[in-house]
Amino acid sequence: MILKLRSYLFLFLVIASAILYCLIPFFSRPFLSELSSYRVTTLWGQFVTALLKHVLGISYKIHGEENIPKTPCVVLSKHQSALDIFVLLKVFDPQTWVLKKELLKIPCFGWALATATPIAIDRNSGRKALNFIIEQGKDKLNRGFWVLIYPEGARTKPGGKGKYENGGTLLAQKAGVDIVPVALNTGLFWQKGKGVVNNGVIDIVVGKPISTSNKKTRAITAEVEAWIEENTLAITIGHPYYLKNK
Repeated sequence: MILKLRSYLFLFLVIASAILYCLIPFFSRPFLSELSSYRVTTLWGQFVTALLKHVLGISYKIHGEENIPKTPCVVLSKHQSALDIFVLLKVFDPQTWVLKKELLKIPCFGWALATATPIAIDRNSGRKALNFIIEQGKDKLNRGFWVLIYPEGARTKPGGKGKYENGGTLLAQKAGVDIVPVALNTGLFWQKGKGVVNNGVIDIVVGKPISTSNKKTRAITAEVEAWIEENTLAITIGHPYYLKNK
């Protein structure tokens, strides 16, 4: 009951802050550089992360931080909940995201998100969307941004797995950069349609960079998939919250 009440407070503060804050990045964008605009926009994301910790009692721990390269590359991450973008904000900084363009139409949140110039795609446009990811992704990497992609496309429940697409791998190959795989277990704490289900410490596991040189695209994607799934299961199946959420 207490967690549910805290959840209502959290959601109220998130929505209220989004409404109040969205105008700041929207109106300041024409006067700021791309990086400065990103900083302004993601201040709200950092505020949400603080709310997670202080209102819901949800924090995160990074394992394998030493594996993060000094220069930006492509990050392929497991996607279990709406919390993923927030908890990864400071892990890879600055970053941009490949997301469906419909998200930019969400009042307040979407308007502010658009000022961070993410790579927004039409998922139904097939090859055109892939070419757009590669073109925009290479440009973002050259500008010093990490490119964060969820290769499964949609969120999966703890213990579940979606189909891994090759878009992120192709981008890394075309840009000549490595891939950093990420496993996490946010789905044990926040789930689609349920909101918060537990509090505690989210595990984020960062793997060693995977080279894309002299390898076939599907082979690289399979390597990334194997690493992410193995490490996600390791921090999910054995977790005391897993059976509770199943």
